[in-house]
Amino acid sequence: MSFSSTTKLSLLLLSYLVVHNASISHHQNNFSIPDKYSDLNKCLVVPRVKPGLSDKYTCDLADVKGCDDELLCTQWLLDVQNAFVDEGAVFFVKSQHDIEKTAWLFSSWKDIRCSECSIVVYDKPAIDRECLMSALPTSPHPPAVINQTSVSHAVNEINTICNTFRGSNGNLNSQGIHRSYILDNLFSVKQMTNHAESVQVFGVKGQSKPLLPTCEKVSVNSWDEFFTNYLQFSKPVIIENVASAWKANTLWTNAYLKKKYGNMSVHIKLSPTTDYEGIEKADLWKPPESFKVPHIVKKKLQFPDLVVPRPAPVNMRFAQYLDLMKNISEGMLTNISAYLEYSSIRQYFPELEQDLVEMPFVKNKLHLKHLNIWLSDGNTLGKLHFDPFDNFLCMIDGKKELILFEPHNNTQLYETHIPEAQFTVDLETFQFARKELLESTSMVMSPLDIKKPDYERFPKFQNTLPLNCTIEEGDVLFMPAFWWHEVQSYPNHFKKRNLAVNFWYEPFLTKEFPCSECKLDINPLYKNLL
Repeated sequence: MSFSSTTKLSLLLLSYLVVHNASISHHQNNFSIPDKYSDLNKCLVVPRVKPGLSDKYTCDLADVKGCDDELLCTQWLLDVQNAFVDEGAVFFVKSQHDIEKTAWLFSSWKDIRCSECSIVVYDKPAIDRECLMSALPTSPHPPAVINQTSVSHAVNEINTICNTFRGSNGNLNSQGIHRSYILDNLFSVKQMTNHAESVQVFGVKGQSKPLLPTCEKVSVNSWDEFFTNYLQFSKPVIIENVASAWKANTLWTNAYLKKKYGNMSVHIKLSPTTDYEGIEKADLWKPPESFKVPHIVKKKLQFPDLVVPRPAPVNMRFAQYLDLMKNISEGMLTNISAYLEYSSIRQYFPELEQDLVEMPFVKNKLHLKHLNIWLSDGNTLGKLHFDPFDNFLCMIDGKKELILFEPHNNTQLYETHIPEAQFTVDLETFQFARKELLESTSMVMSPLDIKKPDYERFPKFQNTLPLNCTIEEGDVLFMPAFWWHEVQSYPNHFKKRNLAVNFWYEPFLTKEFPCSECKLDINPLYKNLL
């Protein structure tokens, strides 16, 4: 992302209920948390407010005097607070010092309208992990006011805003029980009997290497089967032959695509090697002298000596691209690779969607974000990265060998910001140059090269557990969000191309990124599935 990335009663009346919020939304408002208070990166619930003295109802900390019914109001506030007493992520701020510490937040929102007995909920300030120029969490949404209603209604409102899972009796609600079960039972490769550590698999030259465990291959017939066995536990699985009957398998010849879309401009990527977006030493690149990485950014980079080299972006007619791909596959052009990668079918080839079939067991259950086409001569290697989407990768021509690593300990994959560079290319000679360093960082690439791992620099990688998920024509791989993967493509022998489509969905399990210590949690969008 851009650089540019009583008593009981008296205590209650002075306290704030502070609740962790698992949301990863990034709110853009006009103020940030003061640096010395940035530890208060929590969801704040203010349990007592009253009308202010102005002609508008502004919410202030106050004692209970003046309520129409002091006892009812006090009991309601206590009951709501007690619903979160056993919440492990709850902290009560009771001292005058702590009130002063958070005064910046309350003064930041004016004209909050509320009744005499209300609760004001301040959403958790989100840490902006995208921009390295931003040092502080961004501010929350405007606060929500919960006027005195039933305890269960107030608790449910707080659960919705703060992404918590409590019942009015203080116990986990049914969704919270299901959530805990899921997070305690996420799939791990170590559950497979033939698992092997990366140091054995990719390790020392000359040593025999164990076979990798492979993805389970199944047929899936229902949502319940898919959700119960795979989606909720973040378990990759290959669904065999499910795409074999698609129209795309017979209709999408190069001749058909050229006739239908030949004159349309497409955005392709050109690379001097078959590797796409690996890792290189930054000193191989010769940017203009005027290019400087800001000091505030450079000191936050874990690996400032490395870059992610992006392929050269080029726009050309689709017919030209198909001819270029043919010349590369037949050996008429060397030292160049071309790829139409993650191109939106709905944006560029909308009529082709009718030749595909969305997995019926997830249609209208998961939220589809992107439908992409991937087309190359079939000799590309997509280097180690993750995607923040649940992915159904559908093989039409050729095959793909994916080496996966689970996302449960991302310190082992060294998840971080890595500076980006971009090749330039002369389209007359197809000569590439390393001149352009970008004012951006990759947030999803690993600095590791699993083909030649540097265990001295990346020692934690030795203990990762790789999983091989190779898909053949007609197969569909379900790859849960945030699973690291390296993708080696192979061409169809007769068609001399590799063709796939993929459906990217809003993930069921999500996390903040780049954040090597952040864990997967239920996406609030799918609370209804619990």
